[in-house]
Amino acid sequence: MQSFENSPQIVAAKDFLRDFFTNMLDVIAGSFRAFYEWLKNVPLPVPPTMLKLFSNNKANFILFSVFVLYILYINIRTYMLFVTDKKHAVKKRERVPESKLFRYMWLGGAPGAALAMLFYRHKTHHKNFTVTVVILLFVQLILFSFVLGFLGFWTFF
Repeated sequence: MQSFENSPQIVAAKDFLRDFFTNMLDVIAGSFRAFYEWLKNVPLPVPPTMLKLFSNNKANFILFSVFVLYILYINIRTYMLFVTDKKHAVKKRERVPESKLFRYMWLGGAPGAALAMLFYRHKTHHKNFTVTVVILLFVQLILFSFVLGFLGFWTFF
């Protein structure tokens, strides 16, 4: 009696899958090699050309202001959504969907969500919220500081 693992159909299927995945890895490796070769030939912008992008003080101030206003808006909106959800949870009313809360956190509202979770103790027992807020908070604070620092440097100095 022949074992199931050594049957001709199983051996053929294993050979086919091995060949298929080997070919796929070769295609992917070739694609990365081609991309790397293309990337080596791409000319890098010269620093004076890059400086021309940020030489207009009025445009820099507008970019800086729009970014600051966006950060303020998205964080206030996220904070208010968390507060509304907490109040509706207490009063047993229709809640704000978690997908909406996550969407606003991912769009830059993690600091507002963290403040609402801290002050109102809302969603603090949900691991997916607490872990996501902490990770996004650090990432967004670093990102905001770099972007605002870069735009602020070119705007005010």
